[in-house]
Amino acid sequence: MTLTAVLVTGVLAGALYVVLLMLVRHDAMAGARQTADRVAHRIAVDAEAGRLVNPLVMTRPEEIAQVVDRRGKVVAASEAIAGQGPIPAKLPTPLEIRKESSVCGYPRAGDPCMLATTFRVFLGGTPFTIIAAVPEPGLLPRPVIAAVFGTAAIATVTLRGVSMWWSVGRTLEPVKAVRTEMDQIITATDLHRRVPVPGQADEIQRLAISVNATLDRLERAVEQQRRFVSDVSHELRSPITALQTGLESAAMCPEETDASDLIQHALAATERLQNIVEDVLVLARREARIAQETERFDLAALIRQEVARRPRRVPVNAKADDQVDVEANRTGIIRVITNLLDNAARHADSVVEVRVARDGGHAVVEVRDDGDGIPAASRERVFERFVRLEEGRRRDPGGSGLGLAISREIVRDHGGSLTLADSEEGACFVLRLPAVSPGPAPASA
Repeated sequence: MTLTAVLVTGVLAGALYVVLLMLVRHDAMAGARQTADRVAHRIAVDAEAGRLVNPLVMTRPEEIAQVVDRRGKVVAASEAIAGQGPIPAKLPTPLEIRKESSVCGYPRAGDPCMLATTFRVFLGGTPFTIIAAVPEPGLLPRPVIAAVFGTAAIATVTLRGVSMWWSVGRTLEPVKAVRTEMDQIITATDLHRRVPVPGQADEIQRLAISVNATLDRLERAVEQQRRFVSDVSHELRSPITALQTGLESAAMCPEETDASDLIQHALAATERLQNIVEDVLVLARREARIAQETERFDLAALIRQEVARRPRRVPVNAKADDQVDVEANRTGIIRVITNLLDNAARHADSVVEVRVARDGGHAVVEVRDDGDGIPAASRERVFERFVRLEEGRRRDPGGSGLGLAISREIVRDHGGSLTLADSEEGACFVLRLPAVSPGPAPASA
């Protein structure tokens, strides 16, 4: 039994040692990728600011980088690979901003592998590709740590061999129960099951509780994903059915078909399809946690620009304090403001009022219309995905029901809130964002 205990301890210690080495290498790989990202991002910033030089300046001799035009021609490169062809890294797809890959045998056959990051940027309206690469860490990127962990593993096996013989069976019994249940749970249809929790208050009990909590979150996530797919399918079915019905009718009775009317209905259906797909793409990018750059800008000036940018069904009157500065992603906030203005104009009877002011440490935007308003019981429902009230369906049959949901999620990502406030007439949406201290006005773009 002692030999079995020693072997079990050795296996556990060895497995832990391997896991720790993997974590160390994973950390080293993550550091290398971050370095490649920083190099590529620095070059992109320099290029957009007109400070691009050739050869590209690298902070470390082992780092390499290139700027490649749309035809694959190298327009700038670091000194170490001057005159070489493009780095054979994977390029981002049209829906991606960046791409990570591994490059081996560059610039000469037999050269060690490197981790590459590829960015697609537009300079003066022309697409360019920025490729940065750094050496890929070896199997033991930190030998001292590996040696320390190895020594600790051997010491653990030696010291724990005597004491493990009587506790192995008792310790592994609840683990076996957890493992057995997990083997039966790991299917998408059995996520409602949970592992047994031992009665003894120890690490195994806490592990079982943690596993059950993880299964709870996994079940909720899977259920949410299923609902989302079902909602998207339902929303896509209507315009596709309308488009198919119109085309089938025209094919069967071409002499009775008004071509102009058919085209108008087809355009309306395809426009709704496009709106749904664009909104779903925004949600997918957000849930993929793609980093968004932030900048300081005057929210009041931005709203005045959006109000004046294009006319809407009813007049939009904007009242704004001077210089209400925020630190946020400009594109995301523009999308939120546009959604709120379009929503208010769609439901207003005669006018939309917009007020921008600073309230303590927050920038507050109120968008108020003089329409029928939203019932109190539905104020939270309108922020749910694919939820559209009867009035909204009547006024905008081609909407997707995602605009307000996307807007609230964007605002929450910025540490703010988007709510519906009480209003004597119509609906009043209140947007709150963390404000920054007043300072010099941002330079105009």
